[in-house]
Amino acid sequence: MDGNKLFRNITEMHKQESLKIGLIGGTDSTGGAGVSADIETIEKLGASPFPVISAITLQRNPSKFHIHKVPYHGLKSQLESLLNEELDAVKIGMLPDESSVELVSQYITDSPCTKIILDPVQKTSSGKFLIQSGAWEKLMFELIPKVNLITPNLDEAQSLTGSLESSQEELLKKCSKMEVEAVLLKGGHGKGDLSTDILFEKSKRTTKFSWKRITGATSIRGTGCRLASAIAYYWAVENDLPNAVKLAGSFLQNYLKASKN
Repeated sequence: MDGNKLFRNITEMHKQESLKIGLIGGTDSTGGAGVSADIETIEKLGASPFPVISAITLQRNPSKFHIHKVPYHGLKSQLESLLNEELDAVKIGMLPDESSVELVSQYITDSPCTKIILDPVQKTSSGKFLIQSGAWEKLMFELIPKVNLITPNLDEAQSLTGSLESSQEELLKKCSKMEVEAVLLKGGHGKGDLSTDILFEKSKRTTKFSWKRITGATSIRGTGCRLASAIAYYWAVENDLPNAVKLAGSFLQNYLKASKN
């Protein structure tokens, strides 16, 4: 059986239309990343997305990049509405300012959901900052200790740990000292023929996931969004984090291959 057919069979086998996945983040006017990518991923996997918009970004013209933050009460009311749903998992992406970090932090405190994933988005693919510096500090010390998994790429891990260390293993050691249950350090922007993601859990279990590097994949927008959303889905289905990461990685690989065709 070829890989694509096997993947389709796995996806069909895992589809759970009754699952509800919360998605908190910003929009991307190109349609390739942000909440639009999250929704597309969750719907493709067969669950129901419950989106909350934290910001509206303008990204089609790099010279006119702009962020419109959703006003405090607008975000607060969306999150309060989300509390009315029995969510199976929550994925958090872009949070533009300190107030949005505070509101999401309060939401997590009030929510009974035990599978909350934070993709600590700091910059766009073109290098534009999506979060204010003060908000990044608050995210590090107030939000991260409340979530169950963070999924930083190499640059984000350096920023979170204050390290210039380029070794993925050394960066993971520094990330593992953070107050969070689990860290998935992504290696998509690394070097070599293989792209390796490393999952560290506080139980001291470390799991590596290696994929054949796809030429040009780093130019495809929204890969981090899609991976974190897929992990949220599969974690809700499997209740086993390493297997959820493995299945989500397979999902992303197939998406990347399809995008290159």
